[in-house]
This record gives sequence, C-alpha cells and structure tokens, in this order.
Amino acid sequence: MSRGVCTNLPAACSQAAARAVLPCPDQDARCPTCGAALLPVGDGAPMGKGEGAVRWAASSLAVALVLGAGWNWWSSEAASDSAAQAAKGVPVSPAVLAVAQAASALESEPPGVGTPNVFALHGMDALGPRLGAELVEAFLTQEGHVEVHRSPPDPHGAVLVSARRPGGLRQDIRLDFDGGSTAPNDASLRRVSSTSGADLKDNQVLVGMDALAVVVHPDNPMDRISLAQLRDLLSGRVIDGARLGGTAGPVRVNVRNEPSDSWTLVWHQVLGSASAGADLQRHESDAALSQAVVADAHALGVVPLSAVGDAKVLAVVDSLGSVWKPTPEAVATERYPLTHRLVVQMPMSSSPVALRYAQFLAGPGAQMKLRSSGLASASPVLIDQVATGPLSAGAAVKLPKDYVALTRGAQLMTGRVGFGVESAELDAVAHVDVDRLARQLKELASSKPVSVMVLGVANDPGGFCINRSLSDKRAAAVAEALTAQGVQVRVVRGVGRFAPAPVVGADDAARDRRVEVWVSDAPVRQPAAFKCIPGAVVSAG
Repeated sequence: MSRGVCTNLPAACSQAAARAVLPCPDQDARCPTCGAALLPVGDGAPMGKGEGAVRWAASSLAVALVLGAGWNWWSSEAASDSAAQAAKGVPVSPAVLAVAQAASALESEPPGVGTPNVFALHGMDALGPRLGAELVEAFLTQEGHVEVHRSPPDPHGAVLVSARRPGGLRQDIRLDFDGGSTAPNDASLRRVSSTSGADLKDNQVLVGMDALAVVVHPDNPMDRISLAQLRDLLSGRVIDGARLGGTAGPVRVNVRNEPSDSWTLVWHQVLGSASAGADLQRHESDAALSQAVVADAHALGVVPLSAVGDAKVLAVVDSLGSVWKPTPEAVATERYPLTHRLVVQMPMSSSPVALRYAQFLAGPGAQMKLRSSGLASASPVLIDQVATGPLSAGAAVKLPKDYVALTRGAQLMTGRVGFGVESAELDAVAHVDVDRLARQLKELASSKPVSVMVLGVANDPGGFCINRSLSDKRAAAVAEALTAQGVQVRVVRGVGRFAPAPVVGADDAARDRRVEVWVSDAPVRQPAAFKCIPGAVVSAG
C-alpha cells in the first residue's frame, strides 16, 4: 500500500491543516474529508529523506514549462552563457540561473532514476482541461512511461495524470484549474500584463502570448468599442447598446470572478483607478463566461482570446483612436491594447525530469498544440510590415519619417523589450527577452544573409528631443546586449515617439516604452545622427 500527501486542498480541510499522510491504495485514491485526488509518495517506506525530496520535486513543474517557447536552457551552451553573464555582473533572472544550474544534472541522472516525481501546477485553466492533460500524457508516453492514466476531475475540478516507468517508478502530475496562484511557493501558469512592472517578475518564464477579447452575442451588430467606453461599462455605468452601434437595450457586462488573473488584467488594463460596478455578472471560468455571452443578446464580456468560443470578437479603439483587432500578429507583437503574457511562475527549484518536460514543450508537436489553442508562440518570429499595424490609425499617430524609411520592406521580429518610465536600463526581464531574440537572430543569420536593425521608441514625460534621446539610449542598450551574444547589428536608431502621450489609458504610453528589432534581406546603412532642435516641438506633457 502506497501513501499520499494531501496537497492543494482548501484550508477548511482538516487533513490539509494536519498535513496528513493518508493511505493511497491506488492511483484514484481521494482525500476522505474533501474528496481531492491524492498524490502518491512511494511504496510505503518510512517518511524522511524521500518525503523531503518529493516536496522539493513538487515545486518544480514550473521549470518544466520554462522552454515551452524555445528557451533552450537545457543545452550546455545556454547554461554556460547564463553562468558567464552572471560572472560578468549582467542581471540574470533567478529562474534562468536555476534552470542553468539544473541542466547539468541531465548528464548524471538518466530518466526514471531517483525519488518518485510529484508535481502540482496551478492555473491550468489557461490551457483548458483537454489540452493541459493531453500535453502531460504525450510527454509521459514519450518518456517511456506506461499505464498513463488520467483521473476524473475531483470535487474541486483538479485532474491527476499518473503513469509509471516499466521499472515501477511513479510520475504524478496534478493539474489545478483555479485561475492561477500568486503564492510564492506555488508553480502556476499566470496571465500577466506585459506593460505593468508590478506584474512582470524575474521568477516568471514566458510560455506564449494571449489577449483579452471583448465579446458580444454573435448576432449583435456592434463591431468595435473604445477603451473609454469599456471602462464606463465596467465601472457600472448603464449604457444602451444602440449607442455603441449594437443591440438596443442596457448592456449586461460579464467578467471573471475577482481572484482570477483574467479579472486582474481587466483591472490593470482597463479600469485603472476606477472602481468596478456592483452589477457586473461574475463567472467561475472563462468557458462559463463565454457561454453566458452567447446565450444573451444584450451581453458583453471580457475573456481571454483562447476562450472566446462562439462569441463575436469586437475591435478595440485605443486612447489615440487607433482601431485594433486581436489578430495573431497584433498579439504576437504586443501591439493590441489588451495583450498579455502567459507565463510560468515558479519556485526557485528544478529537476532533470522537469527539464525534459520543458524540452518536450519546446518541440514542434507541443508548440503546434499550444498555437491551436489560440496562443501566439513566445518564440520570436518574423512578421511582414503590413501585418504589424492597426485596422486604422488614430489621427494623432504620426510615424517618424526615419522609422518609415528604415522599416520599408523589412520584417518585424516579435518579442517586445520593455523599459521603465524614463529609463534605458535593461532589467532582468528585459535581459531574458533580449536572450530570446539573440538566439532566434543567430539561427536566422546562419541560414541566409540578413541586416538587423534595432529601433528604440519612447513616449515618456518630456518633450520631443528628450524622447528622441531616450529612445536612442534604449536602442543602444539592446544593441549592445545583442552584440555581446554574437548578433551583428547594422542599424541602431532611436526614433522618438509615435504620438503625443495619451491623456487617458496609461498602457498606451507604456507600450511605447520599447525597442523593436527589424530584419531586412537587403543591405542597410546606419543613418546620420538625428539633430534635434529643443523647443521646436511642443512637450508631450
């Protein structure tokens, strides 16, 4: 008889409070108090060193998803690069160091050797029960496990995927569909704003790109909504749908429940300092929200793009008047106003098995499955210039002439490198983003001659000349980091700002605190330095 550890249980469960070790006669065993699936520890040997190892392994599934977007940290080359950067004093994410340090264990510990692995991963509703379980099952089968088994959801909706090695070693992965966990010791898929410094942290690793979609009933004639109108609806203002070009009658607003990452994104990206209305219709899952909108001719909802279902997706008008559809290109470039990152929040521990799972997720099969769920790949890809803009640009948007000239006929590489307000310093998150770009650029350059252009953008407090200078410094910081990794950069240019700083919608300005990497098949030359005349342009306020 094996034993199990009651993990991830409600605080009200007495077994969880007592940290009980319960009998686990088979892989479908459940907690007698709350009904949750148990995670087996071993073959019934006394607890001790093995228990500690299991708890150590349970915190490490997040590392398994580290490389779901082509982050080849498990290779010896990447591990040495991370160590070398740390030695030089370059800021390196603790997540990156943990993975680099664990990578060497793959050479000394073959599959199936060691303590049984028990993983618990929160936030799996970001992938959905079918895709999340299918990816785990495919990985376990590829690893040589047999008797791969998926338990029915327990009373809390969690699913336990179990398998064993031919030699008897068990592997159990518990998938929790709970909207994501912010607890520092939990491994969790999270939805985070790419423009909020408070959301992006250095223990998070990018898996893919997603976006919030504003959806209505399929027969609603409405085709777009502005961020200001959406903010009014979310804050409780009663608006007739006919005023928005839609079905006549009061609009009923549907959102996720408050503990979820989806609601946190709505708060960050739309509501801001405004308070949420008391009459918002709340839902426990993204799927339930989407279904409620499809069933109500007067409904409007905000739901992740990967969970839209049969609802109709509206275009979003940003505070500068530009109209954006959440196309794969607009999401991948993080230009659609409600774009966010799907990341893994992970404790600082790892295991060789987790790294093998990461390698699996980085493979073409797993990436294809992730893209089929509506996620844009986190691996940088090239996008034609015509696909990078909005449906229509706001009247205030004026692209700098040198920006237009340099990017004509070039392709934009996805992978936003963001900066803090009035800053040109690369933080740990920006260094990781640059690392992803460098790997992809080197691979591209190995197959054909290309010209790499690094273009900085700034829409920070201050005037035209200040933003030109700041964007130059941002471009130089990224170009220096790319050059240090062996990328040959042909053009380094700061192009300033694309429009006056928005009066409302701070996220618009935050999206413009960035550096873009463009690639041209044709030779390019570094343009002459831009000469700015102070006072010639009105300050951006």
